[in-house]
Amino acid sequence: MDPPALPASAQKKRRRPALACEQCRRRKVRCDRNLPCGTCVRSKNALCTYTTQVTPPPAQPSAAGAVRPAPRHASPQHGVPVSGAAALTFPEPIVPGFQLPISSTPRTSTTTLRSIAARTREPDVPSPINFPGPTASGGEQDFGLWQPVIPPPAPLLSASSGNTDSASTPASCPGSSSTVNSLVDRVKQLEQQLSDLMVRGDDDSVPRDGSVKEGLKYSRGCVSKTRFFGQSHWMNSADMLSRLVTFAKKYESNRMTNLYSGLERCKNLGRLIKSRRAPSFATISIGKSPPSRELADALVDAYLRTFESVQRVVHIPTFRADYERYWQDPSAASEAFIVLMQLVMAIGATFYDERFTLRSLAVRWFWEGMLWLMTPCEKSRMTMTGLQIRVLMHHLRHTANIGCDLSWIGAGSLVRTAMYMGMHRDPRGLVRMSPYRAEMRRRLWATILEIALQTAIDAGGPALISARDYDTEPPANLDDEQLVEDADSTIPVPRDAGTFTNMTVPLAVLGTFAARLAIVRRVNDFRSDTVYEETLRHSGELSASLQRMMQQLKRHRTKVTGFQSRHAQFMTYRLFFALHQPVIPLALRNPVYYFSRKMSVDTALRICENAFLVPGRSSPADASDLDFQRLTINGAGAYRSVPFQGVMTIGLEMIHQREDEIRNGPTVSLAGPEMRGVLEAIAGWSRARIQSGETNIKGHALSVLLLAHLEVLDTGMDDEAVERHFERACEERVVECYELLRELAGDDVTDEGICAPDIQDLDMDFDAGLEMLTDWDWNDMDNGGFVSSFGLGNAEMMFP
Repeated sequence: MDPPALPASAQKKRRRPALACEQCRRRKVRCDRNLPCGTCVRSKNALCTYTTQVTPPPAQPSAAGAVRPAPRHASPQHGVPVSGAAALTFPEPIVPGFQLPISSTPRTSTTTLRSIAARTREPDVPSPINFPGPTASGGEQDFGLWQPVIPPPAPLLSASSGNTDSASTPASCPGSSSTVNSLVDRVKQLEQQLSDLMVRGDDDSVPRDGSVKEGLKYSRGCVSKTRFFGQSHWMNSADMLSRLVTFAKKYESNRMTNLYSGLERCKNLGRLIKSRRAPSFATISIGKSPPSRELADALVDAYLRTFESVQRVVHIPTFRADYERYWQDPSAASEAFIVLMQLVMAIGATFYDERFTLRSLAVRWFWEGMLWLMTPCEKSRMTMTGLQIRVLMHHLRHTANIGCDLSWIGAGSLVRTAMYMGMHRDPRGLVRMSPYRAEMRRRLWATILEIALQTAIDAGGPALISARDYDTEPPANLDDEQLVEDADSTIPVPRDAGTFTNMTVPLAVLGTFAARLAIVRRVNDFRSDTVYEETLRHSGELSASLQRMMQQLKRHRTKVTGFQSRHAQFMTYRLFFALHQPVIPLALRNPVYYFSRKMSVDTALRICENAFLVPGRSSPADASDLDFQRLTINGAGAYRSVPFQGVMTIGLEMIHQREDEIRNGPTVSLAGPEMRGVLEAIAGWSRARIQSGETNIKGHALSVLLLAHLEVLDTGMDDEAVERHFERACEERVVECYELLRELAGDDVTDEGICAPDIQDLDMDFDAGLEMLTDWDWNDMDNGGFVSSFGLGNAEMMFP
């Protein structure tokens, strides 16, 4: 017999609220009430949602006498959709040596709340992420400050995504007014919870569940006086030569030695030489120092076959036409074209001869360009020609060594000037213009992007540009003859990729820009992660892009000049230094990171081979190769620092191999005898640089110190004998450098006139590198980098 039916008013009501998530209640398993709960995380559920029982309103009498069930809404504390990325755990790091404290408070809830609140109020603004500082558990093997990886905020799942429970989200009733009200209340609650999280600080920002990848510990850079050298700055490579740093520190503090006095004499003589090159402002007059027509033709041709072939600035047919009109009637030429022409010739002077005999004239032309930019009004110089002049002045800084260590500052101004002129917007989205103007804008913008990237690497700073900041398309594969400066000209048809044009090499290099920019952002952003797997991923992407670039260049090997090929490799492969060298000290002790060690050595050998520093494997084969060799000898900036970076990498590898052989017997080396040949060839290269006008002799001393260090390891000297050997080797090299500088200064310079330490020169060459024993404040050094881990106290750097 069936039991009697109960009246509607007597139906059983659930009085205890359901605290477990709906997924655990459905599966009838225990729930820890977190968001997401542990069970959902282990089962990899895309959702972990909660519901609450809302107290129903008093029942209204009805004909049936029944009470309507209470509607279910999202809980104020729960019910937030969580993406699958937030529910999945990350794989363990390669070396699980650095672990953070574990707590029961999950990170996912904080990240989800911040993500939802930020996207609800401002869809295009990323939510802030607070990074924790270093833990107190670091041991002696820690490499300075490091940042663990924080997973990105979990994206919101749409209502139509798979595996969703229509009863657990308000989106299931899009037409109801209660849904709108609940969403409004939910937004208010999220904003309040986000505000509470900000007030409480970063306690919840530390990963608690051990599922987040942790990174390596290495330096983010160092401070020298008023400047910060970021991770990609080449000075961080010198940080690894610990024994030489100790030697430099000792003799920098001992001002009574012959070595110190010899270095001071060389430095004062160098200042005197530089002061003679720079003109005074009273004598600067634009266009009053033209060369002969024969010399001008040679200088213009030198520029057009070198820099203009790899980084486009001018339209060659238009420039040559204006150039011919200038020589027909110089007085009729505009002042802007005279400045442009002089800068072109000044850059070409770098390749005129191996001694850079026209350096003083190139410096004068630079300052005439600077005077033109400053007068009468900077706003009137915001033209296409004015922007071309700014780009050429940047190139001239690096070829004539005119304050090139500060060019990152000028590059930022150059980028902003170009953006103010709309270069970052594709011409199709601006006013109607001729194909000539549109392509010239695209070409110039591509060159400015490359300048911003290269200077960021040099300075160790962020590139301050991203793909979201511009929509200008890459230039078309067109020859200059296809572009006519005529508003009514037809649109030229770009040539296919298999046809060589004036843009083939620049476009091949531009194809690697995205991979290189990602590395600069990762390396020089102090908030970026330090996970080694990410380093390997970026390395693979860069390798793939460089392989595509080299394939494009090899496709036209008969037309691509030696200068173009070497310059493209020189400026792109240097990114491997910035990416892998922070891991080198760890790779010398841990074979897990051997890939970074090998990539650094291979890159160093490739760079040195391109700079003709590998005996037997590289020598100028034609005039184009000779142009690049003269650039590495006469130039400055990256053309000086990158080869030195490669030499220091090779020296460190040889020193480590020799020390390992002393401890463990003969081992298999990464490279053959060519590594020793590089250290011997660098002495001749640095000597040639001084003869061509380089006034800093510390690079010449570096080569002898590296060779002396290897000799010390072979003979097994004690520490005192090692210092004497270093001192004798440096003293001999300093005497040689002094004689080279005397020859460079001329016969009219006497020893009494050399002591001029207060000379103020105009060329602004602050020589940020290679100052081995002077102008370096060891005590104020703030560097949590490699040398501190070797127990060398405050000797963080070898050179300032």
